[in-house]
Parts: sequence; structure tokens; C-alpha cells
Amino acid sequence: LVSEECVDDGHSRQVLLTAHRPVRIADRQLLISSSADISEQKAFEDQLFRSAYYDELTDLPTRRVIEHRANGLMRTGENKFALAFLDIDNFKHINDYYGHAVGDALLVELAKRLSRELRDTDMLSRISGDEFLLLLAPIQSGQEVADHIKSTLVRLNAPFFIDGSEIFASTSIGVSLHPEHGDTYEVLRQN
Repeated sequence: LVSEECVDDGHSRQVLLTAHRPVRIADRQLLISSSADISEQKAFEDQLFRSAYYDELTDLPTRRVIEHRANGLMRTGENKFALAFLDIDNFKHINDYYGHAVGDALLVELAKRLSRELRDTDMLSRISGDEFLLLLAPIQSGQEVADHIKSTLVRLNAPFFIDGSEIFASTSIGVSLHPEHGDTYEVLRQN
């Protein structure tokens, strides 16, 4: 029998891999146990998982995660949902003028603003450099989505104050509704 046990003493987290093997010595039944500390291996596995499924800069789920979630919603067929694709207009000019550090800070602040007012069932993802994808699920109507997008645009139109600079960033948004605009992720993305 092999088991994994997490021991947390309040200061550090230790993960032990323990193996138990019953043995018979003379007329006695004994249990021999051995443990190995696999904390570093588990920490490395956690780091690999995070880098595969979460954006390093914004800590948002990656494209793979939100696509998986959308496909899951389509398989169940229970919920109507919306996909909103957001792209920062002229982001290259912001990076060129203010520098990449400010551009990165803008992406982080934009992610925070986009995350406001999201329900537990909604999801925001950074899908590439200056592109984000918002999944709103469930939805009742297209008007509900339009109202949410209008509210989001108001938050995004306010200036960003980064590193002593006041930055205005406009955003282009395209929205598709499931099932009205497509029944696969790829079709919804194109629409």
C-alpha cells in the first residue's frame, strides 16, 4: 500500500510518500513502513501545472483552460453562454512609447478591471499578448450580455495610472453567443 501525505507544521509544507508492506516474521504479523520526502518533486509538479494552465503575468487561466470549459458547457447543453473576445487597441504603440514594463503593468491592471463584477460561474482568460477572452455563463439573454459589456467598457475607458503615467487604452470587443452563433468553440471564436 502506497500513500501520499501532506504535513503542514505552519512554517513549511512537507509531502511524504509512504509505503506499507505487511510481513510475517515467525508467528507475528508485522507492518513495515517507509517514507520518502517528495516535497521538492511536488513543488516542481505544481509549478509545471501552473505554467501550463495559468498565465505567468496576469495569473489568469490560459486559452486551453477556457476552451476546455466552453467545450464542457457545449457537451452538457444545459447553459446558454457568451464568449467575449477583447483586444487592446494599438497596444504595440503603448509598449513602444512607455516600455514593456509599463505595457505588462497595463495588462495586469486591465485583467483586474475585467475581473470585477464576474460571477463565480464566469471565467476570464488571457489568450495571447494583448487579447483576453471572457466566458459569461449562464446567460438568459443577449441583452444581459450587452449590459455586462457596456459596464466593462465603462471600467476600461477610465485612465490607468501606471508608473507615474496616465494611460488611456481602448479595447475592441467581439461577442458570440452559444448556441445562436455556433455550436463549436472554433465557430464561436470565428464569429
